[in-house]
Amino acid sequence: DKVQRQAAGALANLSVHPKNKVKLVQAGGLPPLVTLLRSGSDKVKEHAAGAMRNLSMNPELEADLLREGALAPLISLLSSPEIKIQLQAAVALRNLSVTPDSKIKIVEEGAIPVLVTLLRSPDLRLQEQAAVIFRNLSVNSENKVLVVQGDAVPGLLALLRTPQDPTAAEGDPEYEA
Repeated sequence: DKVQRQAAGALANLSVHPKNKVKLVQAGGLPPLVTLLRSGSDKVKEHAAGAMRNLSMNPELEADLLREGALAPLISLLSSPEIKIQLQAAVALRNLSVTPDSKIKIVEEGAIPVLVTLLRSPDLRLQEQAAVIFRNLSVNSENKVLVVQGDAVPGLLALLRTPQDPTAAEGDPEYEA
């Protein structure tokens, strides 16, 4: 586990650089990272999800991420008891939720109930990520119906009444281990 944690952390750090994202995927980095999203210690999952967060910032890699099955474990990590893991997975899904294919697949993979739960998270960053993902998903006509059927509206309305945290960090820097 110690070695996996260090290697996953190194890959997360390397995946920050735009030129390294494609090279990491071309080198066969996705299958082992997807495997680590499902197994390993919390720290290993955090680093693997951080690498996915960074890779998901490149829209050219979307098809690779979908083909390698990254969505299901990322959605599963939204239910992790560790906020750091939830946040990495949420930002990766937020990045992916921008593209048309992913909008549909994220919903098909069952993300709506987990995202509804995140709208009620005590962590404002997770609330925000869930709201952004819902905003992105709802651009798709079919998703508009599914999001409402999935009971997201009460959680979104509750966020309208939530005071903003003045200490919330602006922007979303890439993840570094």
